Amino acid sequence: MKNLRAWFIATRPWSFVMTASSITAATVYTYFLTGILNLPFFIATLLGVTLLHASANVLNDYYDTKRGVDIPGAPTTQYRPHPLITGLTTPEKLRNFALTLLAAGLFFAFILAIYRTLIVILLALSGVFFVIGYSGLLGLKYKALGELSVFLSWGPLMWLGTYYVQTGLLDLQPVLASIPIGLLVAAVLTANNLRDIEFDKSRGATTLEVLLGREKGLRFFAYFEVYLAYMVLVVLTALRLVPLTALLPILTLPSAFRLVKMFQKEIPATADPMTAKLVQDFAIWYILGLALGLVIRF
Repeated sequence: MKNLRAWFIATRPWSFVMTASSITAATVYTYFLTGILNLPFFIATLLGVTLLHASANVLNDYYDTKRGVDIPGAPTTQYRPHPLITGLTTPEKLRNFALTLLAAGLFFAFILAIYRTLIVILLALSGVFFVIGYSGLLGLKYKALGELSVFLSWGPLMWLGTYYVQTGLLDLQPVLASIPIGLLVAAVLTANNLRDIEFDKSRGATTLEVLLGREKGLRFFAYFEVYLAYMVLVVLTALRLVPLTALLPILTLPSAFRLVKMFQKEIPATADPMTAKLVQDFAIWYILGLALGLVIRF
C-alpha cells in the first residue's frame, strides 16, 4: 500500500483540481448553452483527461531528469517526493508508467468516439501532442512555449472537447468562455518558473521567464495572465457569451491582488500551489455563476 501511495503521489494528484475545474466548468457551460447534460459522458471525459494530465506530470519528471534539469536539490524536489531523485523507480519504469496512463486516457477517448465521431480522437490526440511535446520530444517548456501549451490545453482544448462530447457539435463559444480558466492555469506554470528562474538558467532550461527576467516575468504574470483573466470575463459577460451571474469570480479579485503584491516582494517556495488555489477559487465561483445563470436569466 505504501508503494502504491508513492506511485500515486508521483502523478501529482493535487494538480488534478485544475483539470476537474476546467472540465466541470465546461460541462456546466455546455448545459447553459444547450440544455444538454450527459453525466456518464462527463465522468468519462473527466477520467480520461485526468489520466492524460497524470501522464503529462510523470513524463515531465522523466524528461526533466533525462535532460539534467531535475537533480538532487532542485527546487521541485524540495516540496514533493520526486520519483527518480528519491529512488522510487528507474527512468524506464517511470516512462512505462506514464505511457500506461496515457493509453488509459486514450481508452476513454476511444469509448466516447464510439458514441460520437473520430473528432473525439483528434481532440484527444491534440492533448497528447502537448503531453508528449511539453517536456519530451519537442521540449516546448524549454523553448519558452510552456505557458502557451498549458493555456491551450486547459482552456480551448478541454472546453471544446467537453462541449463536443456532450453535444456532438463544434462551436466557438466554449473556446471563448474557456479563456479565463486557461489564462489562470497558465499562471500556475509562470509562478513556478518565476521561482525557479536562476536554477533553470543554470541548467540550460530556457523558459519564458528566463527570457523575460524576473521583473518582466512578474508583469507578464500579473497583467497578461491573472488580471487579464478577470478582464476577459467582463468582456464575455458584456458580449452575453456568459450570463451576468458568471461575474461571481470577481469576488476572488482581492486574493489575486494580494498574490501579485506578495510575488512582487518575494517569490515564495509555494508560489505555484498558491496560484493554483486562486484558480480553484475562481473556477468554483465561475461554475456557480454559470449554474445560477440557468435559473436567473438576464
